[in-house]
Order: sequence, then structure tokens, then C-alpha cells
Amino acid sequence: MFSLKNIGSIALQSTKSKLITFSQTNHALNCTIEPSLVAGALLQAQNIFDTQVRYRRSCIADLKKDYNWKRERPFGPHRHQPPNVRGHRAAENYHHIIHYPEEYTIKKLDVTKLGGRHPVTGRKVIQGVGGGSKQKARWIDWLRVPRDWPQDGSVLEERVIQVSYDPMRKAMIAMTGYQDKLRWQIATDKMKEGDIIRTFTTIPKNPIRPVEGDSHPLGALPTGTTVCLVEKWPGEGAWFAKNAEESAKIMRRVGDRIVIKCWDKLEFSIPQEAMCVVGTVSIHPLKALPISSPNRMRWLGIAPRSGLWHRKDGYRGRKIKKPPPTIETTNHEEYMKGAGIDNAWPGYKQKTIICENFSEGKRGRRAAGKRSVVKDGVINW
Repeated sequence: MFSLKNIGSIALQSTKSKLITFSQTNHALNCTIEPSLVAGALLQAQNIFDTQVRYRRSCIADLKKDYNWKRERPFGPHRHQPPNVRGHRAAENYHHIIHYPEEYTIKKLDVTKLGGRHPVTGRKVIQGVGGGSKQKARWIDWLRVPRDWPQDGSVLEERVIQVSYDPMRKAMIAMTGYQDKLRWQIATDKMKEGDIIRTFTTIPKNPIRPVEGDSHPLGALPTGTTVCLVEKWPGEGAWFAKNAEESAKIMRRVGDRIVIKCWDKLEFSIPQEAMCVVGTVSIHPLKALPISSPNRMRWLGIAPRSGLWHRKDGYRGRKIKKPPPTIETTNHEEYMKGAGIDNAWPGYKQKTIICENFSEGKRGRRAAGKRSVVKDGVINW
């Protein structure tokens, strides 16, 4: 008779030949045993299973298998977008998670890096994200007029205490203070320590003469003014031109709305009560320099690209098109209405199904054909 301890010793000795089968084990013991017992003993000898991956250049065919093809490829951010959002931008932040406290603070906040993976499912969504230096976040106040500030037309004056570097963005940030309160804000191009920045909430009959760094409603500024940190709806915080070196230009007035032009191509019609800041968003001098080194790309958290061959297409080519029509902004609640329900053209209700499998979006898809055409109020799906 024998014991499982003997079988385990045989399995451990078999690592010298890097592989052993159940039939060889039975022959070595010269007896008849249950295969389940042998399998349990071999599972305890973890070295056998490690060698099948470690010895890739072994003479044994089973050990020559290359496991690099199992590299996980990103599924793409479009699979996690709400139905009424179109475009290539990701619906969520797959780079990091900032841990905000319950109350506002100017202290540094902890950051959890995601490495391009979905925060809930853990699946890889976007490529080229990973690593980088340790970072701490700052809580940026996107509202130029505080929530608790009286709406009686009084002017808010704040002093710029310091202009600092923020590792989470290219723009500089400024610590401003009024009364007994401090907060972080995005600094404009010509802002410096000791400046007094003012925030006005009234719209005079005649346009005012703008001063860089001051904040006004869009309706109070003359045509042609360069502005940044523009709200898309009054009281919802900065939305347009809030990244480094970005700005917008006031084009014209249409009724009680102001038309601004962003990125020299898109025009947005915004209510005249929406707040904005005069000037251009700043940029840190080091962020303005070219990266010029793969080592610095790793420091910035930019991982290598996929390495796959990509055909040049019209998406990255130059196309001359007429400018799109002016877009009228709405409040964020109205803008996100129907997210997760309406996955069709307005007026045609459908349900949205989110699949969690490797054939997501492929299995059951109809063959490519003509575009959907509305005929007699019905879409020919």
C-alpha cells in the first residue's frame, strides 16, 4: 500500500522532467489507484503547473505554447455611454477616482488610479492608461458665485493668495479667499498673487469695459470679448473653455441669449444670465513643453499604445465642411433626460440592454444594409 504523501513526493520529483502524466504515475507506483486521488495530490504540487507557463522554450510541445495572445484588449468607451450621448468621448472617467469628503476643503485629496478599467466591472475599456507618478487632487470650485452669496447685486471681491501647480490638469490653479473662506479656482492667463478679482451678478443697460480675471454674466459684456469658464446654464458651474489655453469669443446677441464661439468652429447659444470669466485659461510652463521622451510619458501615466496596425481614415484626416448650426444649451437635468431609456431618434422609444459578455454588441447584429428610413411614421429596422 501507499499514501498520498508518497504520491506528492513523486509529483514533486517529476518537476525535474517538467511534466508528468497520470499514466506515468501509475506505472511508477506499479499499482492501480483512483485517478481522482492522483489528481488531488498533483494539485498540491503547484510546481508542475507553474512550469507549463515558465518553460516556453522547452522541448516539450505542450510547454512551448505562447500565452501572450491572451493580452486583454480594450472594449472601448462607447459601450458604457448613456444612449443620448454620441461621440468618441468616454462617459466615465476611467483614469482615476477622486475621493471627495462631505464638505468642501482645500486640502489635498486621495486619488485611486483605475488604469483604463471600468470602476465597477473591472474590464479594460480604454487603451494607453496606466502607471505614472503619485498624485493628489485639489477640489476645484467651478461656481464663481458661491451658493451662499446674496443675490442682491452686491459685488464679490476675492484676493488671490497663491497661484499653484495642479498635477491633475495642465492649467494653473489659484487659491482665493473672501471673508473667512478659502477655495481653489482655475487661474487665468495673467492672474498673479495679490490680485483682487471681482464677481458681478447684474447686467447693466450698456455693456461694461471688461477686466481680465473678473467674472460677469454673458449679457454684461460687449461683443468680441474673450471669455473662459463659461456656464452652459446659469448656476451650474463652468462648462465651456475650462481646460488649459482654452477660450471662447462672444459673437452676437439673439434675444435674451448670447452666442459664443468655442474652438473656432462651434457656436453655442447660452442664456445671458450665465456667468463667465474674462480672459484665457492659464497653462503651467512645464505642461506647455513637448513631452519629447517615452520616459516622461510613463511619468505622466501614458502607457504604450496597442501596437496594432491602424489604417489612416477620414476621422483623422482633414475635411472641409460647413460650420454646424448654433447649439442652444439647456440645463443638465433636461440634457440628461431619457438617458438609459431612449436609444433611438427622438419620438421613438426603445429599451436599452447592457450586455456583459465577450460578444457584446456583435452577437445577433443584423447585416449592414440601407440606413434607417422613416416611412409612414415607422422606422424600417
